[in-house]
Amino acid sequence: MNFKLILILIFIGSFSFNGNCHSLSFNDSTNRKIFPNTYGDKKWKVLFGLDARRSYFKDQKVKINGLRLGAQYKGVHRFGLGFYAIGESFIIKNINVDQADAINPTTIRVNVGFSTLFYERVFYKVPKWEVALPIYLGSGQLKTEYINNLGNYKPLSKTPFSVLGLGVSVKYYILSWLAPRIMIGHRFTYNTVPEIRTAFNKPFYTIGLSISLGELYKSVFKKDKE
Repeated sequence: MNFKLILILIFIGSFSFNGNCHSLSFNDSTNRKIFPNTYGDKKWKVLFGLDARRSYFKDQKVKINGLRLGAQYKGVHRFGLGFYAIGESFIIKNINVDQADAINPTTIRVNVGFSTLFYERVFYKVPKWEVALPIYLGSGQLKTEYINNLGNYKPLSKTPFSVLGLGVSVKYYILSWLAPRIMIGHRFTYNTVPEIRTAFNKPFYTIGLSISLGELYKSVFKKDKE
């Protein structure tokens, strides 16, 4: 069984828990709940997340910076929008291009950006730890530029693509509203040229920071009222 099939089966299996998420509350010395049992909470909560993804393109390591905005329901269902772009253009040297002002072989500069819809199902939660199965679906564009005979970068191509990602996410709650996040997964690309599919169908890992704006508001303002 290959890695792609394992991830898909894990994600499908997440819906067989019948909504039962292992969750515990945690009290401080004053018996005030610090990490409340959020499962079953029907209140909607606003989500704000920062992602720093690491992956590979043509055997080069690339960093992808991202922003996630969304909502949480019952403490275990999260969904929203994600916006991503590579942190720094990467360079491919010794490439021949069909341009009149190019001195072949030349150098290519590549930029990538994409946006996604995401859904994340939490299936295990204890006071400070959480494990979830995220999936995202979106589209983006790969832009390339080449160096011409004057030494300047000029646009070469714009290639659209669609993307699907599956993974496993782990969080550690430093505070009730603040949690570093690590995710590993696999990215699949389609609706594009074979070269991009080959280059982008890669594993990835994410180092991010999740912030619950609702919990932050309660932590700051409700604490002042006590």
